[in-house]
Amino acid sequence: MKINKGLLVFLAVVGVSVSGPMVKWSLACGASPVMIAFGRMLLSALLLLVPAVKSGELQAVFHAPKRQLVLACAAGFLLALHYTAWMTSLSFASTFVSTALVCTQPLFVAALSGILLHEPIKREAIPGAIVAIIGAALIALLSMTGEHGSLLGDLLALVGAMFIAGHWLCGRAARKNLPAIGYMTFVYLVTALCLLCISPFTGGLQVTPSSLGGIIVLAVVCTLGGHALMTYLLGFVSADVVSFALLGEPIGAALWALLLFREPVTLPLLIGGMTVIAGLAMYTYGEMLAAKREGKRN
Repeated sequence: MKINKGLLVFLAVVGVSVSGPMVKWSLACGASPVMIAFGRMLLSALLLLVPAVKSGELQAVFHAPKRQLVLACAAGFLLALHYTAWMTSLSFASTFVSTALVCTQPLFVAALSGILLHEPIKREAIPGAIVAIIGAALIALLSMTGEHGSLLGDLLALVGAMFIAGHWLCGRAARKNLPAIGYMTFVYLVTALCLLCISPFTGGLQVTPSSLGGIIVLAVVCTLGGHALMTYLLGFVSADVVSFALLGEPIGAALWALLLFREPVTLPLLIGGMTVIAGLAMYTYGEMLAAKREGKRN
């Protein structure tokens, strides 16, 4: 059967775009951020568990070298911290701003790679990084005035971006030859366990019947229909296509928030957020140019 790659990429972006509004919906219904994250990860893992076990992929993960297992556990722990920080930020910041700031994770990946792996940022990507940082600084300055946004919400979103960057770096080293479904199931289970352990210190596992619908949507639509689908698509399309496509997430999240909650975005914050997105697009394109340049040398 022929796969319509463009349609699947679009559906995956729509899936991840629903994440911010659904988190905000669940928060408004009375669920705590850590409970939303815990429910999302546990349900996602349970939905993947049967195919992961029947295919033998989960068993393959458990038989992986110890170093890969440790890194996979670290990836799960950092994902738990990411969700806790980012979902808490949505209690303070607008959906658009919070999602735009958390999408700066490629810049944190570059920074951490430079510090830990001695992989300097590519010169072609530096202008985009500068533009994205200017956009984030503009949002912070606007939030400091108290008239636009929340500085605490902005900082939590950036902390969430830092944690997800660490998650991707650990995952990149852990995945190697591990099967996708088995790896995702293992990491989601570790994330759920970590969230359960930190819940007493981060608001507890508060949930209401009306918030359960949002948590189910987060697991089925956003995790499996969004992030997991993107992971699957990496076997058919380039990582550059996926990276560019995901830049549509903040815009999609803002549209969903406007439709569902009539949540407006002030013009100054819209300018700041779009500056961040433009900078990230420039950064991604710069990374592509650098990869081509290095490919020609080899």
